[in-house]
Amino acid sequence: PERELTVTLSNPFTFREQTSQTITELMLNAALVALEVALITALLLAQWLARPLRRLTVTSRLLAVGHLDARVEVPANAPPEVRELSDAFNDMAARLQESVTIISQDRDRSREFVADVSHELRTPIAAMRTFNELLLEGAAEDPATREEFLRGSRQQLARLDWLAANLLELSKLDSGLVMLQLREEDLRTVVEDAVDHAEPMAERKGVELRTHLPDVPLVQPHDPPRLGQVLGNLIGNAIKFTPADGHVDITVEATPQGATFTVVDDGVGIDPAELEHVFDRFYRGTRRREERAGGSGLGLAIARSIVDMHHGRISISSTPDVGTDVVVALPRDVAASSPADARE
Repeated sequence: PERELTVTLSNPFTFREQTSQTITELMLNAALVALEVALITALLLAQWLARPLRRLTVTSRLLAVGHLDARVEVPANAPPEVRELSDAFNDMAARLQESVTIISQDRDRSREFVADVSHELRTPIAAMRTFNELLLEGAAEDPATREEFLRGSRQQLARLDWLAANLLELSKLDSGLVMLQLREEDLRTVVEDAVDHAEPMAERKGVELRTHLPDVPLVQPHDPPRLGQVLGNLIGNAIKFTPADGHVDITVEATPQGATFTVVDDGVGIDPAELEHVFDRFYRGTRRREERAGGSGLGLAIARSIVDMHHGRISISSTPDVGTDVVVALPRDVAASSPADARE
């Protein structure tokens, strides 16, 4: 008997097409997933990188409107480049704040200086105007009165001349127009010259000047005229505020860092509340106003400027009605020292 046999063969091309379609779909799906992951990663990375930059932008705007203490805070996980940029920005902001602070302080000091100068000039000018008006109104007819007014006018003119000279000197020192002429000479000579110049004033006041000098030369770089000016101011102040039969001791001695000058008196002293102001311009204190009125209030300011130029330091300690000690310390190597180090 005949049998019918049916054999069905699959179409190889159809299977290949299905396989290719499946692989293509998988690849497309994988590409879409990878794209989504890449987009999310890029967004997160951009946000991670942009957050410190936004902080940098906000901080720069704060600085622009005057908040000079604003700084950029960078997270610890920030990229090294961003941290380096932020550190540089914060350093720039700190320097800017320091510069603005210095400028503001200089401006305030300039205003105070002008006000003080105006006040100091007003007193002798007003006195001479009064003398002149009284003389014109008939006081000149009396020889004794005329002589008294002329003598007073001469004193006020001397005060104006002294004030102008001190202001010019202090202005030159502060502006850097004065350069030290350093010499390798014996510091004992400076003390001896300053004492010789102050001796007549001490004799008139009845004050004894006593010097204490080392037996061997004390040689180190310094500007003799300028350093003599410092000692002259210190000794002059000591004589002025020391009563008759008092003593002023001037000492110079070597130290491991260089040399130290000390001026000690047994005068009226300075109130503790005034010690921090003694180097201020035109400051003459409150004690013994009749004695302080004769000065310009610039001597110690000039002395400190000259000591600073030598990269040294000057300090004052005092006890009311006991006396005052002034110490000037100068480094041996002026060129290698810095003013900032000297004040520490």
